[in-house]
Amino acid sequence: MAGEASSRLPEAEHEPVPDSGMLAEQEPEREPGPVGGPRPVRLSRWSRVLLGAAAGLIALVTAAQLAATLLAASPSNTLSQQYNAQLNWWVTPWLGQNWKLFGPDPQEENLTILVRVEDASGAQSAWVNLTAIDYAAVLHDPMPSHANENELRLAWQAYTNSKPGSVTQNLVRRYLVNFAAERLGIPIPGDYTAVQFESLATPMPPPGSTGPQPPTNGYQPWWPLTAQNGSTQ
Repeated sequence: MAGEASSRLPEAEHEPVPDSGMLAEQEPEREPGPVGGPRPVRLSRWSRVLLGAAAGLIALVTAAQLAATLLAASPSNTLSQQYNAQLNWWVTPWLGQNWKLFGPDPQEENLTILVRVEDASGAQSAWVNLTAIDYAAVLHDPMPSHANENELRLAWQAYTNSKPGSVTQNLVRRYLVNFAAERLGIPIPGDYTAVQFESLATPMPPPGSTGPQPPTNGYQPWWPLTAQNGSTQ
């Protein structure tokens, strides 16, 4: 009985085994790589050329920036004087440096900045001491704001040390107008149409001297309080 039942079972169909030569033709050759990891990507020739050119351009711009920064921050020398126009074009106004290669210049005077405004009728306000406002903000403060300590002084020095009529000086002038409007709490544009600055520079007395040093004052012309000089509020 068992023999008869087994004789009635269907015979299993056997698929033909492909020839090993056919398998070699069908399967592409794989490059050796890490086990279980992706195969390395091979860049085309033009991709390698573009990457090399981009890396060379970045290295060239970085070297030029470092050289220009070094010349701009170093004391006046033959190279900086010879290429002064090129340095100003590259560094100012956006990449200007506020440090010196051999240490900063020591502060030799006490600077006081005052401001007043004028309305459309020509009426002028009293002088307001902006330096005193910042000084009062940092007095007895264990962690004073860097803006209250140095913002006005550095902006004024940047304006006075810039070339007259240059792009840098015009940008700093607009910054000073915005600064005065913010400290005084007046909108731009608004009821006031112009602002004027006065500076008082009092030299620090040398060691052993007696008596206060007379200050040197300077007046700036009236600058318009318009939206071109600052953002509207």
